[in-house]
Parts: sequence; C-alpha cells; structure tokens
Amino acid sequence: MTLSTLTVVLPGLAVAVAVLLAVHGYRLLRADAAEGLGLEELVVLRPEQRRQAKGEGPIGRAATALAPRVRRRLPARAVDWMQSQVDLAGRPDGMSVDGLLRGILFWTLLLSPAMLLFGISGNLKGLVLSLVAPPILPLARLARLKRQRREALDRDLPDFLDILAVTVTAGVGFRPALLRVSARFGGPIAEEMQLALHQVQHGASLRGAFEQLRDRSDSEALAQFVTAFLQSDELGAPLVDALNQIALDMRRESAQRMRRKAAQVAPRVTLVTSIVLVPGTLIVLLTGLVLGSGVDFGSLFGGLAG
Repeated sequence: MTLSTLTVVLPGLAVAVAVLLAVHGYRLLRADAAEGLGLEELVVLRPEQRRQAKGEGPIGRAATALAPRVRRRLPARAVDWMQSQVDLAGRPDGMSVDGLLRGILFWTLLLSPAMLLFGISGNLKGLVLSLVAPPILPLARLARLKRQRREALDRDLPDFLDILAVTVTAGVGFRPALLRVSARFGGPIAEEMQLALHQVQHGASLRGAFEQLRDRSDSEALAQFVTAFLQSDELGAPLVDALNQIALDMRRESAQRMRRKAAQVAPRVTLVTSIVLVPGTLIVLLTGLVLGSGVDFGSLFGGLAG
C-alpha cells in the first residue's frame, strides 16, 4: 500500500473509530450501573461500588486498571491537590483520587481517536481542545459539586447550631447532642460532623478532628465555627452561649454575602442592557427617523456618485 493511499485511508478509519467510540461511550454514560444487581446488593453498595460490581465496558476497565499506576507516578503534591479537590466536593459517591484519575483517563481514551485525527490533519485547535477536555470534564463536575456543597454548608450551619444549642440546653452532653442532631439534620453539615465524631471515637483528639473538619471544606462559616468552638473549649466559656453567638454571627455573615451578591448583579444587568437594549433601541429610532423624513436617499446617493 502506497503512502498516498495510507494518507487517504487513515483519516477515514480514524473518523469511523471515533464515531464508534463516541456511540459506545454515550451508551455507557446512559447505562444504569445498578442494573442486574439484587436488592440486598443495592442496599449495601455505594454508587461507585455498584459500578465496579456490575462491570464496565472496555474503556472503563482500561481506565480503572490504569488509574492506580498513573497515581503512583504522579508527584505527591499533585496527588494531595486532587485529594483536596475530592474532599472539598464531599467525596461524591465515595470518590477517591483513583476515581478522579479514572474519569480523566476514560475521557482521554474516548477522545484518543479524535486526537489522532486532529494530529494527522494538522488541526492544532482541535488537537489542543481534545487534549484539554479530558481533565477539564471531571474537574468541572467537582467544581460544581464543591460550590453547591459550600452553599449548603453556609445555609444550614446557623440552623444546625440553633438546634444543637437547644439540645445541649436540655442537658445532653456535647458529643451525644452533636451526634443526635447530625443524625436527624442531614445534608453536608451532618455528614462532616458525623465524620469528625467517628474520628474522635477512634482515637483522634477533639482539636485534631475539628481542624480536619475545617480543612475538608472551603466554607468560611464552617471555618469560623470551628475556630470559635475550639477557642471556647480551651478557654472554658459556656458552650450554649458560644453556639448562640456563633449562629448569630453566621446569619450576619450570610446576610452580608447576600448583599454582596445582589451588588454584583447590578453591573451585569447594566452591561446586558448596554450591549443588547441600547443598540437595538437606537436602530429602531434611527430607522423611524429615516423613514419619516421623506428623503429620497437613492437620488441623493446617486447624485453624489455622479
């Protein structure tokens, strides 16, 4: 087979393989990982474990097998950064660093025919886009979950502290009260509090567990609560008064954040108005003036041209 024939055939084969992989990847994305499992298995397994127990397609199996090897070859700082991103997102579906790497490798393998096609055709923009997309897609999902989790923490923390203060006032110890309120409250704040309590039960110090709780979130409200609580615990201040004061401060901070968000909306509305409405209004006014003036622009421009 001559070189000219290969030049003609290879792009076509690459396109065909890319289409087949795209269709297969779409089917994998639409498939239910829990299909075929019994009820007892669905109760026990998490979504990430359901996928592994159910089995994966060839691309998913290859990505799962490569993820630990890639992790071992990455620098420690890169692994720590990915772990922090997973923690800040709340470890969705039991995700770990290997799970994040699996997602990146999955999209890399899925888009590899497109990378080959763009490389052969010399399409630099397409090649760069296909190289950048695999890490961006999983990280964008984590960024969205991280933002939603931070907003949920900021929203739920004052109510959580109010209920905790009432429970402690009723005579329940702080740790049992924290465990009881977390079990009934639900949401990200309850999950993080339960994890901190489990760490204390397994030998971690109260300060160390709550400092890790602060590090697992980028919520300013939660960080302020942990700092104030640790200071109250060390100085021996009344716990109920401290919880009520922290909840009051959190509500003030929440109100200030809402005011800042509202202040940021006004310039955006003004920008949209300036870009969209003002030019359209000017065009309508000028068109009306031109049509209502009765000037024969054809003869005018014709005379100028002559």
